[in-house]
Amino acid sequence: MSESRQDLTKLTSSEYSQYQGNHDTNENHPFVVQTHLGEVMVLGTAFNVNAYTNASVCYTTLVRGKVQFSAPNVGTVTLQPGEQAVVSANGTEKRTVDLDEYIGWVNGVYNFKNRSLGEIMETFERWYDIQVYYETPDLRDITYSGSLKRYGAVNSFLDALELTGDLTYKISGRNILIYDKVEELE
Repeated sequence: MSESRQDLTKLTSSEYSQYQGNHDTNENHPFVVQTHLGEVMVLGTAFNVNAYTNASVCYTTLVRGKVQFSAPNVGTVTLQPGEQAVVSANGTEKRTVDLDEYIGWVNGVYNFKNRSLGEIMETFERWYDIQVYYETPDLRDITYSGSLKRYGAVNSFLDALELTGDLTYKISGRNILIYDKVEELE
């Protein structure tokens, strides 16, 4: 896309970006979100782009309207409402998704369905400025489904995890250690 166009609005992600947009635009006045894996051209829409620089995957989720994702080795993917483009070094996948799971954070709710503890805690590390450590790597792979108020304390989620009987935790400053509850009893 030519950057010499005077009617182009461009947002570039530096460190990371999780962007939710409501933008009235059209093909003559595009709005572009530039990520490290490609660019999202917004064509009158409500959407979400999750493109952390240190992550190997970029998620573009469309609520309404139309967006296009393009990258040098991927080509262009056009999304319809309820669809998501998942882009990584391995290629692009276009899929239908539960919008609440990907844009619920806008309303202060984190929704997750069959997500690994590792994925969930990576999100919490960003939101709460914490560092999570695991006693054993396999604890990262335990999957959970649920929802949580985003602006509550991370302890409420950790307390709920303890109730599952799978694990427990200790907090020291900004560090959280998650360990197997069975190991604790031995």
